Amino acid sequence: MKLEKDALSGGKVYKPSEPFRAKVLVNRPLTSGEEEVRHVVIDIRESDLRYLEGQSLGVLAPGVQENGKPHKLRLYSIASPRGGDADHPGTVSLCVKRLIEKKEDGSIYQGIASNYICDLKPGDDVLVTGPVGMHFLLPADDRTNIIMVATGTGIAPFKSFLDHIFRERSTPWRGTLALFFGAKFKNELIYCNEMDASLRQFESRPHFQHVCAISREEMNAEGGRMYVQHRIDENYDSIRSLLAEDNFALYICGLKGMEKGIEDVFRARLGEEEWEHKKQLYRKDGRWIVEVY
Repeated sequence: MKLEKDALSGGKVYKPSEPFRAKVLVNRPLTSGEEEVRHVVIDIRESDLRYLEGQSLGVLAPGVQENGKPHKLRLYSIASPRGGDADHPGTVSLCVKRLIEKKEDGSIYQGIASNYICDLKPGDDVLVTGPVGMHFLLPADDRTNIIMVATGTGIAPFKSFLDHIFRERSTPWRGTLALFFGAKFKNELIYCNEMDASLRQFESRPHFQHVCAISREEMNAEGGRMYVQHRIDENYDSIRSLLAEDNFALYICGLKGMEKGIEDVFRARLGEEEWEHKKQLYRKDGRWIVEVY
């Protein structure tokens, strides 16, 4: 499958040794409650940075590690389309979860980069690198059926996909678009909750299907927690028809391991042997695309 790459022509890739010093324009919350996720808009108008939906941006947090070396570069999926944030042209947006974890010994670990980004204020400088990644781009053929499966901040690249398709393109996307999105609680459905419902505006668009799974508030058919794979199983007939056209791309983005549950649905429906055969064909042709962390 051919991916869209042409719009990157003329751009520059900024390296960690030579990052671009950008400015933060917006830093606002996307969730309410225990899990904090923020939408950060960064001004790159003075740079030569060009990006496409599905790429990632690097952020360099200031300071050094205990060994005296600079903090490691951290990559974040871009949440805006190539033209920039909806309200800020010429920018790039990140969707960042504040990482705070309790260790087994009772101590608290705070992610260096995520907490740094979440604490940035409008007007602050931030060193960015990239863009990087060329395997998670949109298909070049706008007749392609696109199936997107996300959990948590894995929604970021799909936010950029849909913003580009519905806000920036001069012609409609001719294929079907299906988004399956999972979170623990309703208020953690990023870009689909009371803090920011920007993805909801697309629900009435033709050929777009949007299905959510809220694991701690909904039950599956067996009475257990509702995950994205259960929603995929419920909608298997419509997904099968999209795959049968042999002009599709299925993207998975979120926590590492989530793809197993999705594969199990296809394995149960098709049988072990047929599924393994199809999976190899899908991956070889670049139609089964996974980005997990």
